[in-house]
Amino acid sequence: MVSPSDLEQLISPGRFATFVTLASADRSLAVDLYEWTGAVAGALFTDFRTLEIVYRNHIDRALGSYAASVAPHVRHWMWDSSWIPTQGHWWDKDAQEALSTARKRAGARRSANGVVIAEVTFGFWRYIVSGRYEESFWNTALDSAFTDIPGHDPGERRRTLEQSMINLLGLRNRLAHHEPIVKPWTRRLPGGRVGIFTLEDLYDDLVRVLRWTSPAHAASLLQTSRVPGLLAARPC
Repeated sequence: MVSPSDLEQLISPGRFATFVTLASADRSLAVDLYEWTGAVAGALFTDFRTLEIVYRNHIDRALGSYAASVAPHVRHWMWDSSWIPTQGHWWDKDAQEALSTARKRAGARRSANGVVIAEVTFGFWRYIVSGRYEESFWNTALDSAFTDIPGHDPGERRRTLEQSMINLLGLRNRLAHHEPIVKPWTRRLPGGRVGIFTLEDLYDDLVRVLRWTSPAHAASLLQTSRVPGLLAARPC
């Protein structure tokens, strides 16, 4: 095992100080916590892979089915806005840029919509359930596709899903940039309130969204997850 002094120099004193603080100034325990965080991050990426693929395919099927029912001439819901109700919004600038980038990444394969969908960023799938698109397709197509989300009306159910997706996008970004995910952090909630989230809270969000997306299969998809065991074995 690397010594506390060596790890401090390898990852930077500032970054190591975060783990020392969380370990109540025990530098050896801070090393254990750092290594544990890496193990949890790897396990979370595995579960994120499952969630992201299942979630985006679920939305693709729901919007594809709805678009085909109201506008049979539309080849794919992503590229033709004529299936959107007149009071709804089409893609904003950020969404258009995300789709354009995905098509470029798909290259010669961009004619296959499934390939493009696989190239679209997780952020796109988070914003697809934002308030901007509530009238566009949440009320008409997606609310009925996520039958287990709690809430008294479509808007409340959408906001519930959106908050979980906001949290998960934040966690995924922290994982991608190797941030110390063990440290609780604050995020602004819809409506302006601020919430404090722990790693356990955010894993609960991942489980919830997967259950809302695929109620019949969520338990089996998460059966081999290493995250619960690792969370229970946190060094401090």
